[in-house]
Amino acid sequence: MADESRGLSRGVLAAYAAPAFSQALIHGPVGTVIQGIYGTQFGLPLAAIGAVLLVARIFDAFTDPVIGFLSDRVETRWGHRKPWLIGGSLIAVVACWKLYVPPADLEVGYFLLWFLLAYLGWTISEIPYRAWLAELSEDYNERTRIATWRTFARYLGFIAFYGIPFLPLFDSTEFTAETLRVTAVLAAVALPLTAVTAAWFVPRGRTRRSEHAVTLRQALPAAMANKPLLYFLVIYALTGTANGMAYGMLFFFVGGYLGMPETLALLFVLGAPAGALAMPAWGWLARRIGKQRTWAYGYLASAGFMLAHLLVPPGPGGEPLLVAVNLGIFLVSPAGLVIPAAMLADIVDYGRWKFRADYAGSYNALQTMMEKGLEGLGAAIGLAVAGWMGFNAEAPGEGGRLGLLIAFPLLPAALTLISVPLIWRFPITERRQRAIARRLDRRETRP
Repeated sequence: MADESRGLSRGVLAAYAAPAFSQALIHGPVGTVIQGIYGTQFGLPLAAIGAVLLVARIFDAFTDPVIGFLSDRVETRWGHRKPWLIGGSLIAVVACWKLYVPPADLEVGYFLLWFLLAYLGWTISEIPYRAWLAELSEDYNERTRIATWRTFARYLGFIAFYGIPFLPLFDSTEFTAETLRVTAVLAAVALPLTAVTAAWFVPRGRTRRSEHAVTLRQALPAAMANKPLLYFLVIYALTGTANGMAYGMLFFFVGGYLGMPETLALLFVLGAPAGALAMPAWGWLARRIGKQRTWAYGYLASAGFMLAHLLVPPGPGGEPLLVAVNLGIFLVSPAGLVIPAAMLADIVDYGRWKFRADYAGSYNALQTMMEKGLEGLGAAIGLAVAGWMGFNAEAPGEGGRLGLLIAFPLLPAALTLISVPLIWRFPITERRQRAIARRLDRRETRP
């Protein structure tokens, strides 16, 4: 492993971050366009598609903690994480090829089978991959640097996916069955290539030995006994619900309230590159003033930009201000992606010290489960609030508009603001993390 006083080289950082690019690319259609394409171009009933998505979420809730636990416990000559990354990537490539390039005689059973296998491949590869970060460095600031590189690569992957319809191969910029096919081709090359690159060039990292055997039944109670982890998950619940509500209701706000549905794609095309370019600045700020303050300032600014949507007037005249407000949101959004990943690695250290066992995979599995679940929960809450107050996307009245404005942007901004003082008081500071690392070192050097 590289000398932590100097940090990992840029080449190693790039190799570690590379799978995040491919994972974002192959994830792109799920949750955004695959439902619409399967319903409109492949002819599956919407009720059946919804049922498949629900089953997949339930399936995920069982597989995430199991894979997290196994990646902590199963040791190989290549370490805890690398075999899972490569194996899961290969499963994901095969499953997503079947999912994104289906046969002409498509049936619901086919969709369910390959959707579940795609989720399984993602879980097997991505949870150990995330947990790997805590083992690459035990330095407080170096972890922020690693998380910045990984999140930057993730942004590039999403940009690559959303840019596929703009390739000269297509006559329009709509997402179609052909764009799904191109996604499958690109992912079939990129996913195994980046996984092997990371496994070959990135060190396995430092794994703290567990002082006693841990069973799967013990893993969840141990996670629930980790107070900094619970504190982190409370923050994540607030911010994740806010983000899910914001992204779930943005379509209705832009199209139903502002009357600018054609502007929605422009917001992402301009915003995602801006967020990627701003990411190194947030990593630098975290190293200067600390993770807690950086995350808190980022979310304070995010809430301000969210509320600025109230100033955007309906109609084409409001488009410049809408674009500017959303650029602001994308510029501050990396704070909520880079910092939590680095802080979770610090929580892993606390768990190793407190419970004398390594639960990195299990902790990352809990975060991943919440990430997936809150995305849908936030959108569902927003729709319920707006619908309860009479909002109708096709013919919004004054009362209905008020309901929409409560669901977006008022509630997401309020939840974000509530999280700010909690983030500011997060218990594992740089000083405390370094003290934990020293105690772990002393424990392992004892005869």
